[in-house]
Amino acid sequence: MLASLLGLVMSDKNNHFTSVKYTHNELLYNCEQPIAYAPIVQLSNASWVVPQHFLRYQHTLESVNETLDKIEFSTHFRVLAAKQNEQIYLQVAILSPDNYRSTKAKKLLFGRRWFVEENLPTSELIQTAFLALKIAREHEVRELFQLDSEQGSSTPFNNHHDLPLLAQNPQLTMAADHQPQSVIKLLARCLFAGAALTLITQQKIADEHILYTLRLNCTDCQLSEFNAKTVIFLAADTSANAFLHGLMTALVAISNDYVNEQFKYAGFARFSKNVNVEQIGALSIVLRSQHALQLCELGKQHADQLNFEIDSSRAPQGCGQVICGFLAAHGIEQPENAHLYPDYLQAL
Repeated sequence: MLASLLGLVMSDKNNHFTSVKYTHNELLYNCEQPIAYAPIVQLSNASWVVPQHFLRYQHTLESVNETLDKIEFSTHFRVLAAKQNEQIYLQVAILSPDNYRSTKAKKLLFGRRWFVEENLPTSELIQTAFLALKIAREHEVRELFQLDSEQGSSTPFNNHHDLPLLAQNPQLTMAADHQPQSVIKLLARCLFAGAALTLITQQKIADEHILYTLRLNCTDCQLSEFNAKTVIFLAADTSANAFLHGLMTALVAISNDYVNEQFKYAGFARFSKNVNVEQIGALSIVLRSQHALQLCELGKQHADQLNFEIDSSRAPQGCGQVICGFLAAHGIEQPENAHLYPDYLQAL
């Protein structure tokens, strides 16, 4: 990175950028710019970097799309960027069979919108795409589980149930279910991705907790990590309700683990279990320790100003009365960081 910085001037034994340009491979157009007197830190592999908390961000639709182009994931899911009324947002496009029909013909579906702030750090933009994919896949997983009953078949864990209606009629769904159930009989009424589930083992662990091991028998599920998958989960008791909730929690976790391993930015799987936790911690210390940064007084002033601008801009407009009640409920007149919102809190 050092070789790609032009106009580098040394000031007060610190690095002052009077005119900074990045190579196309290292920076997205001009959406990232270091503040004045931003430090350059040398990493253990001899690379030189400007820590992200010393950068100003001004993302455009063009820079967001370039970031998304560097993301690798399943071809059935694509994170898109769009703009409406000057607001940039991300949205996941999905090619998937209809989970409620037997046909394998694929439909084009779109997930919810995830708004992108103009000053959002590029790392957080990438993580927003990461989270959007997780939520989109969880939506699919919940629809793939089917439960048969005397009244017919349903997908009780899907996200399309009428929550206000459920809240208005709690007696219809809150009946206690703590009676022991035969897991074999219960599984005979369950399908996942159109295929049966097989109980391999069940073992009482402590108190009433039961450890279950199941096998999913699907072989052509588009979410390929579930094909012939062994699922292990813990249930709080021997009831059917505890079993079903424990199973769904485990299925969502399997999907999330898949995203953790397969989601890559510029070829790097940040959330993979192959990433060394100790080394991530050590790198974070290097990028944030005062010894490594060696900020001069002017650098500290510019960094404080940047932090103030970012944090103070986050206060939601039109929510003063709600915030007032929120603080009062905790017996707080002024939060410790009230200096960030002088105009906002004065209006409360």
